Amino acid sequence: MFFTCYCPLTVEGRCHIPDEPFLLCSNHTSHVDSAALMTASGRSFHSLALLGASDYFFQSRRVRWSVSPLMNVIPIERRPGSKSLAACLAACRRFLEQTGGGLILYPEGTRSPDGEMRAFKTGAGLFAVDLGVPVVPAYIEGTHRILPKGQCVPRSGPVSVRFGEALALAKLPWSGESIRDRRRSAVEALARSIRLLSLRYQPREFVAEVHGKG
Repeated sequence: MFFTCYCPLTVEGRCHIPDEPFLLCSNHTSHVDSAALMTASGRSFHSLALLGASDYFFQSRRVRWSVSPLMNVIPIERRPGSKSLAACLAACRRFLEQTGGGLILYPEGTRSPDGEMRAFKTGAGLFAVDLGVPVVPAYIEGTHRILPKGQCVPRSGPVSVRFGEALALAKLPWSGESIRDRRRSAVEALARSIRLLSLRYQPREFVAEVHGKG
């Protein structure tokens, strides 16, 4: 009902979501983003999990008992050590193997305060490469107007989700690069894909300026 009447949802590119386990990465401007991605995917919420900050999703009793189970949140520390990171990766693999579904990851690491896409964290490349699953880029538009950071009550308004072609980042040739370089390159490729999804539907004049042709 929320994405039908209150915030009508438009979806494009759903055909790019694979039948096998996958990683879903998008821009992040609102707490509405995860529900929008899950709804737009057309999959059962039970087959999708969200990688979320442990200090937010599990330290607050209200969030821990209401939001975390609904979103199948897999906790990750904001500054993970090697042991906690290994445990998080193991939990992600178990979920993907058991459900055959998808894992939502926001490469920016947190919600954008102004709706503009921030630089991606290099840690996102670790999951893109080490999990070894297709990575589906997505771009969400409209959620920042509906529920920006710092606001509690959502406004009514349209939302759109655009999925891009899945990227086989773990299978690309990375000759001569260290594992850190591979992860960095994966993040750069993912950022390009998501930015292209954001530009595809912008006015022609704006796209020309972005590419230095204006």
